[in-house]
Order: sequence, then structure tokens, then C-alpha cells
Amino acid sequence: MPIKNGFLRLGRAIDKRRWLVIAAWFFVAIVLKIVAPPWSEVAMDGDLQHLPDSTTVVRGAKLSAQAFPDDRAKSQIVLVFARHKKKLSIKDRQFALDLGRSIERLPGLGVVDVWTEKTPVIGPLLRSPSGDAGRVVVRLTNEFMATDNIRVLNEVQQEVRRAQDQDDTPSGLKIGITGSAAIGGDMLTASAESVASTHRTSILLVAIALFAIYRSPWLVLVPLLTIALAASVSIDLLAILAQWSIDHPDAWPVIRIFTTTKIFVIVLLFGAGTDYCLFLASRFREQCAAGLQRSEAIATALEQVGIALAASALTTIVGLAMMGWADFGKYAYSGPAIAICLAVTLIVCLTLVPALLATRLGQAAAKTQASASWQALWQRLADGILRRPYAILITSFLLACPFAWVGWSVDVTYDLLGELDADRVSRQGTQLLRQHFPAGEIGPLVVLAKHPEGGLDSLDGRFQIAELVKPLTDLTGIAKVRSLYQPTGAPPGTTSVFSTTGLAALAAPGSPLTKAVFVSQVEPLAGKVTRLFLIPTAAPFSPEAIETCNAVEQVLHRLQNDPTSPWYKATFELLGPTAGIRDLQRVTIADRQLIQILVTIAVLLVIVVLLRKPIICCYLIVTVLFSYLMTMGITALVFQALRGEAYVGLDWKVPLFLFVILVAVGQDYNIYLVTRVLEEQRQRGLREGLRRAIIQTGGIITSCGIIMAGTFISMTTAKTAGMVELGFALSLGILLDTFLVRTILVPAFLATLIGKQST
Repeated sequence: MPIKNGFLRLGRAIDKRRWLVIAAWFFVAIVLKIVAPPWSEVAMDGDLQHLPDSTTVVRGAKLSAQAFPDDRAKSQIVLVFARHKKKLSIKDRQFALDLGRSIERLPGLGVVDVWTEKTPVIGPLLRSPSGDAGRVVVRLTNEFMATDNIRVLNEVQQEVRRAQDQDDTPSGLKIGITGSAAIGGDMLTASAESVASTHRTSILLVAIALFAIYRSPWLVLVPLLTIALAASVSIDLLAILAQWSIDHPDAWPVIRIFTTTKIFVIVLLFGAGTDYCLFLASRFREQCAAGLQRSEAIATALEQVGIALAASALTTIVGLAMMGWADFGKYAYSGPAIAICLAVTLIVCLTLVPALLATRLGQAAAKTQASASWQALWQRLADGILRRPYAILITSFLLACPFAWVGWSVDVTYDLLGELDADRVSRQGTQLLRQHFPAGEIGPLVVLAKHPEGGLDSLDGRFQIAELVKPLTDLTGIAKVRSLYQPTGAPPGTTSVFSTTGLAALAAPGSPLTKAVFVSQVEPLAGKVTRLFLIPTAAPFSPEAIETCNAVEQVLHRLQNDPTSPWYKATFELLGPTAGIRDLQRVTIADRQLIQILVTIAVLLVIVVLLRKPIICCYLIVTVLFSYLMTMGITALVFQALRGEAYVGLDWKVPLFLFVILVAVGQDYNIYLVTRVLEEQRQRGLREGLRRAIIQTGGIITSCGIIMAGTFISMTTAKTAGMVELGFALSLGILLDTFLVRTILVPAFLATLIGKQST
């Protein structure tokens, strides 16, 4: 075959110029390291910033920017001051005011303004009804998940600590830090810590697994050197491409990277890349054991496994590239970016590994042989499968079916706050806030209402807004609605003129400040756009809050389509973290369904073209789909048992990334096994060829599966719950592929085909 001959010639050329190849790769790595910008400077984070233009939060953000251009606040840090069943003293309240002013004076925080109890209209709303708690709201220009929020949160924490260390600090006063910017800062910090811990653990686990399996420092050194270089080149190349896209926003292709992208790059490269190295090194040892000289053994090994390695990588690359069709930007950019890294890794493995094996490392690696007991194990397994393929196949599927059934419908959660450890400052601050205020105070649900006729800032317009406030206030999940009609959020018709607070509430709608907050004063939208701040009773990221958001949307839809309503033909948009999470849920569910179909079809087409065995290829796809369902089911059961009542579902990112990686990467071992089976059957016949292939590939595929599972398990050291769940699921899925799919299901099916062909 021309391709195989090409790999043979490549192997011989590399052997002759081994030192040039090694030097060239290290030179490339050094140059890229010098040129590439730091990953943190070009990485984009957050989830809600990458929603498509068709979502209400994106449309709402555009309308808000046009109608309220002076309101530059995009996130907030909320300081909570509280005492247990005791009213805040004058000293407590003065301490809160002074701390708010000191934070406002901090340079470089991007503070728009600071709301305290002295702020007109807003001030009274910042104290709890019982008087035992109060808030200071620091409004920021940063987005919810801007990377700069890590620094902002740290500086606010330092300022709080400095204030607490002063001699006149009130004793016993509890202080909490929460708000969207604080939660975003903690999320980003946790992600950065996850990258570092995953990187360290991946290297350590790969080294330990390699040495434990092969007991040879040389077979540890070859893949570690190769993958370390491939990872360095890939990460720096992505950073350069991302910087280029930032500098040329209208150019194609657009490359975007995220903090989590680096985690996937590291674990996939160390897992898949190590597999590529070991497949090649294992075949090299076979050729040396058969009596070939080192140079010819390298060329022959590359000739025999080159196509299989390229095919394995291609299935993964194509599978990841299918994520580019997603509407959610984080999916659409992450998949192709990781695919680029795998392509680079394949090229490094096909060139640098033969070059390293051509040195004295290759001489030492050639002497490493599999143990006799290991070989005997695979001989017994092969004989057992060939004797009873039908019984083994049926029994295996029956035992696995209950877990696959559970995996068919697994609950997922979009609770970003639940991602964080309990000791994170924003989570502790949120718990303190919930004890004294409605949970929705962290991030109100904002309704933007655009009326075609305008006049919303007039007296008649106020009554028109009241017609909108009433049905929203009546919703079960809404604690209060703040609007031009009732800036304090008091229910319609409950304000009394016989109290100072009531008189202030009645006077507030007419003040210029209140009008500027609730109704647009900028042409051509002046008087035509109003906004309402809805405070849900549930936390912004909870399923209950999302249900409330859907109920609000239904009310608005009914009003704009009711000819008798004063809001007939009005336009409504939603803003706030709850609306963002709801839109994220809708978009990612649709993306998951589309990508799962595209990945399945794309990977199937690739392996059909490569293997030219449609029936076998369809079965291979079925096995990895079955493995995915089993993995989802077992993972859900495990975390449900571990978390008990606190379990509300797996993180929303787990199903998609697990599916793409398992379906794509899971084919690596299948392709390597089937290509070896077809090769051996051409030489030894159907039955003996299958037996020989099972024996020869058993050890190497099992070793690779254990190593890849080890790299994925490193993700369980991450600092976010979603990464821990995904790391566990990926490790479990790879082990199922290694010990069930490749070891039993695929060989047993091939054995049944032999039985049919011989009858």
C-alpha cells in the first residue's frame, strides 16, 4: 500500500537523521515558548458570555446598553454584615459605611459606584426587615466571569481583613463576601488551581503507571519526553493562534481558548499521546524480538502501526471538530482547539518517538519484554472467547444493561455556586446572605420592557407599569418586584401614607434619580424602555429559579399577545444570572443532541473508510455508545451515593464532553485491535489470526487503557465539582472500554463472525 510504504520510508529517513529530528523539535518548542503569550492573558472564561445572539440575555444586554448607557455596572460584589438574632448597632452600620467607602477608593477595581444604606432610594432596601443584617453593594464594570475578578476579589478580601484588624472593629460582627463578581472570581481561581493540580498529577500518574507496567526507566523516558514536548508545543501554538484572533477579529478561523481548555489538552495529550508512543514502542520491541536490526525494526514498526495511529488520532480529531457546529461558543471553540493539539501530538509521536528509539534509548527499550504470566493470561482469555463467543457476548450485555438504562436519563445541574468548595469565600458569603435576605438578592432577574408608544415615565406610564408588576408579583417564586411604580419592591397597594417609610416610597417614583434607574432617559428610547428588578425566592442558579424565570417569560408572552393588555405588542427581554443560566440550559441541551449525532456519524464514516468493514464498524460504534451509557449510569449512582440529599445531578458539562471523548478516543483501542486482527488473519487464517491478535495486543492495549484512565483520574484533583465528576467518568469509561469493550465485546463479536463464515 502506498501509505504503508510512505511510513516505511519515513521511518528509515528518521533513523538516518535522528539527531536532526530531535534537535528540530526542541528548537521549535523553545522558539514557541519565547514567542507565545501567557495562556492567562489570552484565555477567555465564563459561560454566559459565549451564548448565541438569539438568546434573550444577549438581546437584553444590547437593549440595556442602548437604553441605559450610563449604567456601566456588569457585576457586583456584595458585602454582608450580620449579627445572630440581634440588631446591628450604630457602630456596626458605621463600620459597613466606612468599609464601603474604603473599597470605593481602591485604585484599579473598576468600581462604578457603591450602594450603602445612605444611597437614595436604594439604601433602605439594603437592610434586612429585622435589622439584624445589612449590605454594601460594590458595582463593577467587569463582566461576571472576567479574569480580572480574581484580582478584584483578592483586593476586596485584603481590605476587609485590614478593616477587621483595626482596634475599633465591632466584635462579633459577621462579614460575608458574595455577589456575581465574587462568585466569578472564585470560579476562575478554582479553575486555575485545577489546571496546576491536573498537570502535576497527570505527569506523576503516567510515570508511575509506565514504570509499574514495564519496570523500565527507558520506556518511561521516551513517552514522557515526547508528550512533554508535544504539550509544550501545542499549548504555546494555541496561545499564539488565540492572540492572533484577538488582534484580527474579522479574520478566519477564529480561535478562542479557555482555562478549562488547558485541562483537557493536558489530560488528552498525556493519555492519547502516551498510547501512540507505546503502540509504536511495543511494535518496535516485537520487531527486535523477531531478529530485525534496530534501524529496520523502527521503519517496520512505523510501517505496521502508522496507519492505525493516524486513524486513531483522526477519529478523535474529527469527533472533537464536530463540536464546532455548536451554538454555545465555549463548545464551538474548545473542540477544534483540542483537535489542533491532538494533530500536533500525532505528528510529534510519529517523528520524535522513532528518533528517540534510534538512540540508545531504543536499545534499552528493545530489551524490555512482557512477562510470561502476562502472555499466558491473554492466551487463556483468547481461547475462552473463541470457545464460547455467543454466551460471553450475551452475558456481558445483560450484566451491563441495568447501568446503561440508568445512564439513558441522568439529571444534570447548572448550579454554578454548587461547583465551588464549601470553604470558598463567595459560597460562605452567600450562605450568610441567605440567612437574612431572599436568596435571589445575589443576582436579581431583570425584565426590560420596550413599549412602542412610550410615555412610561409619566403618571399614566406608572400605572401602566403597575399592570406589569401585578402579575409578576403574584408568581409563587418572586419575593418582590422593584420598578418605577414601587421602587422599594413593596406589593402593589400596600404602601401606607401614615408612615415615614410609606411617604418616602410614594415620593420615590417621581424623583429624577428613580426615573433614571428604572426608565430610559436617552433618545430615541426615552420613556419607551423600563426595567424591573425581580427578586426570586430561590438562589439564582437553582432549578427553582430557572422555573420561576420560565414562569415570568410565560406571563410576559401572554401580556404582549393580549389585545386587551396595555402591554400588547410590547417587546420583553430578560437579564441577570438566572436568565443567563436558563438560556445556557436551553442552548447546551440542543447542542448536546446535535453534537452527539454529528460525532457518531463522523466517527463511523472515518472508521468505515479506514477499515472497509461496515458491519464491524457499526458494531464498534454501538459498543462505545453502550460504554458511554454505562459510564453515565455508574457515575450518577456513585455521586448520588456520595452526596446523599445534596446531590441534584451531574454537572451540565459532563454528558457532552464524556460522550465526545469516549466515542472518539474509545475507538483508538478498537481500531488498533481490528487492524491487527485483519493483519494476522491475512497471514494465519480467520480463527488463529483472531487468537494471535488478542494475545499480541492484549498487554499493550490494557497498559494504554490504564495509563489513559490515570491521566483522566488526575482531573479529580480539580477544585470544581464538575471537573471531579468528569474526571471520574472519563477514567471509568476508559477502563470499561479497556476491560469490557476491547477485551470481551469486540473479540467475542469477531469470533461470532468467524463462526458464521465457517458454517
